[in-house]
Amino acid sequence: MPDGIYAIGGYDGQKYLATVEKYCLLTNKWIKVKQMNVARCTLTAVSSADCQFIYVIGGYNGQALDLVERYSILTDTWEFMPPMITKRFMH
Repeated sequence: MPDGIYAIGGYDGQKYLATVEKYCLLTNKWIKVKQMNVARCTLTAVSSADCQFIYVIGGYNGQALDLVERYSILTDTWEFMPPMITKRFMH
């Protein structure tokens, strides 16, 4: 993203993560931003064409997920989008 590199979700060996961190290229530091609504790993993340949103699609948290969440880099908020028809992870 234009404002940095995002690390989203994951698994720490004991639990699935909802945390999101951004590496700021200007300050050369990692900062925490608003966490996702649902913890997960092996998700897909893609930015919108205007680079204002990050979409997090599917993933795994003990089961495959059909969830889609959208993060606004302008307002530091997450919102649910309509779920997918098929549950997916590692795609």
